[in-house]
Amino acid sequence: MEPILTLDHLSYAYHTLEGETKALSDISLSVKPGEFVAIVGPSGCGKSTLLSLIAGLLKPEEGEILLNGKSLKESATNIGYMLQKDHLLEYRTIYKNIILGLEIQHRLTEKNLEYVQKLMQQYDIADFADSYPRELSGGMRQRAALIRTLALKPDFLLLDEPFSALDYQTRLDVSDDIAKIIRQSGVTTLLVTHDLSEAISISDRIIVLGKRPGHIRSIITIDFGSEHQLSSKEARIHPQFQNYFNQIWKELKHDE
Repeated sequence: MEPILTLDHLSYAYHTLEGETKALSDISLSVKPGEFVAIVGPSGCGKSTLLSLIAGLLKPEEGEILLNGKSLKESATNIGYMLQKDHLLEYRTIYKNIILGLEIQHRLTEKNLEYVQKLMQQYDIADFADSYPRELSGGMRQRAALIRTLALKPDFLLLDEPFSALDYQTRLDVSDDIAKIIRQSGVTTLLVTHDLSEAISISDRIIVLGKRPGHIRSIITIDFGSEHQLSSKEARIHPQFQNYFNQIWKELKHDE
């Protein structure tokens, strides 16, 4: 199976009047269609920069980014990008927020709106269609933000710490729900997170970056040996979970 994403010796640095700050160094990896891959690493190691490069918001100084075998400029691969904040507009209803991307892209077709209704029904937010963001919990807001992204039918989804603003209990529930939604949709996903437990419990592989300039220390495949996909909560109590946690923690502490 050909990878949907290929990073080939990718490097990037920020330039200011004070000098150069190298953010990423020699990043090479690939992601297969349908995979859920997490990226972890110390603060400032370039995790969010990596997502910005893949999204085309920044241009690499060295190396190449391929989507379905083509450069970013040539590729028709549709990328969805979900940030830390939900960025829901308070003056629009939840339904109006969810169709905002379609509206901006002039894609408010009957077929696409039917798909939105299906997503809202499937993921238990249809009853809140006429509510406003301020009337929803943080978890429900994030669910609405994800459905807004999925409404555009992305081939590849980038998640930049989408659960970081939530309290711990809500985060557990929401990360489990959103992981289920993403897996049911079949969209390939790259998640940046500081939460090792979160990464282990919902991803297929984990990319561990070393301290700045970010570089790949290891790539760990998560396999709980189950015939079915474990929920986030099931994964956290699996006997193998602590072994994965210790392995990743050891990699992260190596640079200190």
